[in-house]
Amino acid sequence: MTRWLLRIFSMTALIGFATAIWFAGPLIRFADSRPLGPAWLRATIIGVIVATLALVHGLRFWQGRKAQKALETVVAHNDDRDDDDGRLLEARMNEALAALKGSSGKRNFLYDVPWYVVIGPPGAGKTTALVNSGLNFPLAGSGDAQPVAGIGGTRACDWWFTDQAVLIDTAGRYTTQDSNAESDKKSWLSFLSLLKKHRARQPINGVILAISLADLMSFDDRQLDTHVAEIRNRLREIHETLKVQFPVYLIFTKADLVSGFMDYFGGFDESRRRKVWGATFQTAERDRNMAAGAPAEFDALAKRLADEMADRLQEETDPVTRISIFGFPAQFGALKGRVTSFVAALFNPGRSQVNVSLRGLYFSSGTQEGTPIDQVLGAIGRNFGGNSRPHLSGTGKSFFLHDLLTDVIFAESGWVSYDKSAARRAAIVRFGGMGAITLIAAAALGTLALSFASNRSLIASTTLAMGQYRETAAPLLKASTVTDVDLENVIGPLDQLRDLPAGYETGDLPTPLEETFGLSQRERLLSASKTAYRQALERLLRSRLLIQAERTIQAKMADPVALYEPLKIYLMLGGKAPKVDDALIVSWMKRDWEQNRYPGENNREGREQLQKHLRAMLALDDAYDPVFELNQPLVEAAQRSLGRMSLADRASALIKSAIYAAVLDDFSLSQKGGPEAQLLFERIDGGDLSGLRIPGIYTHSGFNTFYLRQLSRIAQMLVDEQWVLGGGGEQGDINQQLLKLGPELLDRYGKEFAAAWNGVLGQLKFKAMLTDKPHY
Repeated sequence: MTRWLLRIFSMTALIGFATAIWFAGPLIRFADSRPLGPAWLRATIIGVIVATLALVHGLRFWQGRKAQKALETVVAHNDDRDDDDGRLLEARMNEALAALKGSSGKRNFLYDVPWYVVIGPPGAGKTTALVNSGLNFPLAGSGDAQPVAGIGGTRACDWWFTDQAVLIDTAGRYTTQDSNAESDKKSWLSFLSLLKKHRARQPINGVILAISLADLMSFDDRQLDTHVAEIRNRLREIHETLKVQFPVYLIFTKADLVSGFMDYFGGFDESRRRKVWGATFQTAERDRNMAAGAPAEFDALAKRLADEMADRLQEETDPVTRISIFGFPAQFGALKGRVTSFVAALFNPGRSQVNVSLRGLYFSSGTQEGTPIDQVLGAIGRNFGGNSRPHLSGTGKSFFLHDLLTDVIFAESGWVSYDKSAARRAAIVRFGGMGAITLIAAAALGTLALSFASNRSLIASTTLAMGQYRETAAPLLKASTVTDVDLENVIGPLDQLRDLPAGYETGDLPTPLEETFGLSQRERLLSASKTAYRQALERLLRSRLLIQAERTIQAKMADPVALYEPLKIYLMLGGKAPKVDDALIVSWMKRDWEQNRYPGENNREGREQLQKHLRAMLALDDAYDPVFELNQPLVEAAQRSLGRMSLADRASALIKSAIYAAVLDDFSLSQKGGPEAQLLFERIDGGDLSGLRIPGIYTHSGFNTFYLRQLSRIAQMLVDEQWVLGGGGEQGDINQQLLKLGPELLDRYGKEFAAAWNGVLGQLKFKAMLTDKPHY
């Protein structure tokens, strides 16, 4: 019942704790953070706790099942027993386990209940006392109680399985070892090893020592000393083998053979016969030897008999029986010398050196057979030839056994100590497991705390960086319309957004380990940062690129060839192209920035930053619709202007447009000529030679690897890019014009080639040659 109450309490506590985490967790706040706010995190914590408890209980269950299996299978297959008694022990154990399996409601019945060893000389009445004890034996069913191994001489070992304990009724010869000393000793130690092996921490919960009062009254001093020595050796062997501090319950059996016992107690009803007749020493020190208190406890029992004698005489009407009742206290008192000397000889520390404690001494009767012994008149009767008292036929009543076993012995199952070495090993395993669980829990809590702190720091640093961005970009963001095209002012704010702690720049990097463990906020911050960065790119960068493209289109309106490329870029940036060529946009913008808007080495870093932001803008706008509306009248005017171009002009513009997406190295005199070029040539205008460059398309490599390839594709390119010209791109009889297009383009290319080279060479002259004046 206690175990079930503990389970109910544990389950209730677990449910209450889980409920508190689930409902009260979101209310816990640290500054502006609610660490237990996410439902998945609370569910994870509850799951970890439940899993840990399940693991602990599962481990205990497994250990119990393992111990149970050890008793059920290992004992039954013990290969170390090669003698007859060893094999008989195995057979009996196997029989006991097989018979008990399934008869108890507890899966680990054998290991959970206390175990007691019943020892005593042959004929001491051990088996009889157990049979008539009135205990509940589940295996007996509705029949008479019997040991699993069968009733009889208990040649080996009988197993009594009650609903409260396991009682091992050992063979009497194990105690005295008088039949075959060597074989008996080997079997006895084998039996103890069996207990030790499969119940290592607490092999037994106590020893029930049965001594027949008939033997005690009839043995001479030599016989009594022999019994004491043998029993003392057995107790010492139990202690040395099992290595536990166990209590010894000394039961003097066959008390019915004391003259007057049946007359005094025979009229008791069953409830009174179940009571305890004896003394349990009152001490809180489990290892304290209380044998010295035996005489006083015996006197107390004798006095109680004398005090209750008057009541018994009043209850009895038969004169002969009343005489026996009157004499019974004296008969019992006559046992004091024998009983106390036996106890002193067996448990005296100076003599026995047995490290066990006498828990109590008791008197009982399992059945009534034999002739009672009159210790007062017996000697007189024998001397004068008197007849002995009638022989008891066996009434089958038991006296003073049931409550002794259930309310005293079984109730004190925890009085025994543990095997220190086994307990130490178990403690190491237990505390090691608890330590491991504690370390795991501490590590889990530590990682959660680290993750919480890291994510909190990440949030704080991101919030701070966003505040700095808003402060820097405030003048730009306040304007309702964009009128300027200066990109230098937008580089700083865009850099701040891109370089946020959880920003676009770090988006492809793995999440740091300390930010994980289920609390990572990086993905959420990254998503928000990307959104903010994209919005800034649209508002601060794309808007200015579109305005600059519009201005370029207006400036080139009279030159259709030069107009084609800015219009194409404008339509792509405005989302009006069927396909956006990111490389073309970047290349065109790069060349425009280098040659027109931000030239020179001083602007290199700014141009590089603008290119990064431009690539990011193009990468982020794939999943979004255009933000800005284009200047449609301007587009239509430009398309009309382009519509007046000849097919050759359009083809030439297309080829030049493709240059921006290609990687063509310009020809540089300073690079190709090496250091010697500076010695031979100089510019007419006195400038640096590095400024003289010929576009890559007008080089040998550019012509063979680029121009000829584009020339072979020009027809398809004209068809694919008619969208740039809109309605103005329709021209009649285009196939006839394409037949003449190749030679015309080659001729145009040759003229442009020559013009490019002449333009550079026309700016060069040889340096004047300086020589020393000749000496004549």
